[in-house]
Amino acid sequence: MEEIKKYLKEKHSEYNNELMRLKEKLKPLPKGTVTKRKIGNQFYYYHSHTKGGKLKHDYIGKEEPRQLIREISIRRETEKKIREVNKTLKMLRTVRPRIV
Repeated sequence: MEEIKKYLKEKHSEYNNELMRLKEKLKPLPKGTVTKRKIGNQFYYYHSHTKGGKLKHDYIGKEEPRQLIREISIRRETEKKIREVNKTLKMLRTVRPRIV
């Protein structure tokens, strides 16, 4: 029984560390999405995000902002991983008291 407790404690610690690492990874990544608008015969790109509770659309230009799109995609993937880690941590917190 002690081995199981030790294993669960280690796993809880590992997932907590992973959660902290993922949250740090999120900090420099931009929030929001890239939107494309057609005005006349031209397409224009905007970075749409909320600031102070209001939706903002910052003009980017006529060129597709591949780097910004890539960073937003990484942010979404990281947020998904955070949700999965939180779900696992919740399960571990539920299981640990029953064993103790």
